[in-house]
Amino acid sequence: MKAFDPGSVRRLLIRGTNWVGDSILSLPALKRARLEFPQAKITLLVLPWVAGIYEGCTAIDEIWLYDRQDLHRGLSGKLRLIRELRERRFDAALLFQNAFEAAVLARLAGIPVRAGYDRDGRGWLLSHKVSVDPHVSKLHQTYYYLDLLEQLLGRPRTAQGLEPKPTSQFVAAVMPDITLVASPERKHAAQTRLQLQGVEFNRTVVGVNPGAFYGSAKRWLSERYATVLDRLIDERQASVVIFGSPTEVSIAEAIQSGMRNRPIVLSGRTELNELIAMLACCDLFLTNDSGPMHLAAALRVPTLAIFGPTDEIATGPMSSAVVVVNKRIECSPCLLRECPIDHRCMTLISAEEVARQAFQMIDARQRIEDRR
Repeated sequence: MKAFDPGSVRRLLIRGTNWVGDSILSLPALKRARLEFPQAKITLLVLPWVAGIYEGCTAIDEIWLYDRQDLHRGLSGKLRLIRELRERRFDAALLFQNAFEAAVLARLAGIPVRAGYDRDGRGWLLSHKVSVDPHVSKLHQTYYYLDLLEQLLGRPRTAQGLEPKPTSQFVAAVMPDITLVASPERKHAAQTRLQLQGVEFNRTVVGVNPGAFYGSAKRWLSERYATVLDRLIDERQASVVIFGSPTEVSIAEAIQSGMRNRPIVLSGRTELNELIAMLACCDLFLTNDSGPMHLAAALRVPTLAIFGPTDEIATGPMSSAVVVVNKRIECSPCLLRECPIDHRCMTLISAEEVARQAFQMIDARQRIEDRR
């Protein structure tokens, strides 16, 4: 693949990823792009539901919403977006998103340099096709986005010489830094709203995300969440807040109905910006493998993540504040959305094990606070 001179790029379009977790994991590559194209105006094209992640991000100059539900809906909406892209006269497009559509839009918009991975049958639409390095594909997904830039610029690949870690406790010196910061204004607004909902900040605040958009196989059992949350309230006097999307309200209700105590349920009642700020207010975040898990990890919130069919080495949260609970059984990671057998990767994780780890994390945080 031919490299090109980043100094020739004055207007750079980056097509961001569509999902919260992927967007978080691509942040190091986005920051690297800022360093490699210091003179360029960088515009990030993303769907509205992930735009909040980039609020205040200094790596980009502009967020452009690709509104597939309204402004850019259907064929007429796509043609409108193509016209808008043409009017901007971008010099180059960097496609973090793997979709065929991303390459089509860049090609029809007349962007001369179109760089992305050669997959999903879109190679003929790209001016700079990048192959997926088999070595990189064995490492954390963050390197997948970084390597796209490295190859584009004609440099040795980022991850050569690095090996996958045997656990999710990645070493900060080896793994790229993923940091997300909630603005003081948003965090203050989040604290105010949480207090109005009944959260007491003189207690340990535990956030919970019992859902997972990918599928039911990634969800730990609701009755076990209920058991752990009751113990956190009874034994640590915690204020418990359950988060989730509008489609996950029933999961929160199932947990609530199985508890002796009453948690605060905000499932389906937060925008992404609000969720980020509320997670920043938590002392502990208990979660399945999900987008909110990556948000909490990037915010450096102590996070207890429950993994089943997915691989925490490849897509796990990158933070020293994260502890992963999983069972390495014969069929995991299978990466399936629904378990075709008995969901043993999750059923083998007991409420006692998760509660014990949660208590240890709360006590460790308290010791740190006491030393300050």
